Amino acid sequence: MAFAKRPLAYAAAVIALLVGCKPDLGTPPSLIDGPQLLDVHATPAEVKPGAEVALEALMVDGAGTVAAPIAWTICRSPKPPAESNAVSRACLDQPDDGPASPGPGSVTIPLDACSLFGPLTPPAQAGQPAVRPRDPDPTGGFYQPVRAAARGLAGTTGQDLLGFALVRISCALANAPLEVSKAFNDPDTGYRANVAPRIDSITLVDATGVEWPLFAPGEAFAPPKVRAGEKVVLRAAWTDAAAEVFPVFDRAARTLVDTREALRVSWFTTAGEYLHDRTGRASEDREL
Repeated sequence: MAFAKRPLAYAAAVIALLVGCKPDLGTPPSLIDGPQLLDVHATPAEVKPGAEVALEALMVDGAGTVAAPIAWTICRSPKPPAESNAVSRACLDQPDDGPASPGPGSVTIPLDACSLFGPLTPPAQAGQPAVRPRDPDPTGGFYQPVRAAARGLAGTTGQDLLGFALVRISCALANAPLEVSKAFNDPDTGYRANVAPRIDSITLVDATGVEWPLFAPGEAFAPPKVRAGEKVVLRAAWTDAAAEVFPVFDRAARTLVDTREALRVSWFTTAGEYLHDRTGRASEDREL
């Protein structure tokens, strides 16, 4: 999240199509066995309060992507300290902001997002105890939850599919020295809004060591042929600019610290099993 370069990174996962004896841990999160809302893509990836953001849901089932009307709803309730979920329970139950519509949608981030979900002190609520400002994530980020709801989707026994986009919001530094705030806001050398990383290619390595290209932007490839029970390796590669470097305010040291973005890939399948459902590179990992 933010701005610089890194060497080309690779992530690998192994599909085991023939599984030996092991404890039954239930369905792995990577297995697509019915309609699922996998992701919501926000453009731009980071916005200021009051700005509009475009949202596109990735919904799939065992046959591929699913086009379903989505109702987009801005969450207005900060998560109470006693709740352990990523968003407040109240955000699950609040009415839709509008009717569901097909295709991408858009929302306008509320002007008070940095108070409700950021480092600014939230407004006092009548009869309620004071709520402290939000703590940033390890990258210094704050997020406005936006609910995506697919209502009564076929194949879900009449149930709704709900998911949340956590839209990164640009907020001023709180309790930072004046010189640190100036450096952070410098248009040339300071913080720049996050840009979502993009996968450059995906390849499959079969049991004989032959590499098969599966994905590259703007290209189409013939699918490889693998046998049931065969173990294969999948590799995802990013461009050298995917992991950005950005300043984070270290509240203990009272200074800015340059931090490199971590990258993560979530793998999904309609059959078989991954050795690792998620792979990637930590911010301090310099290996290719």
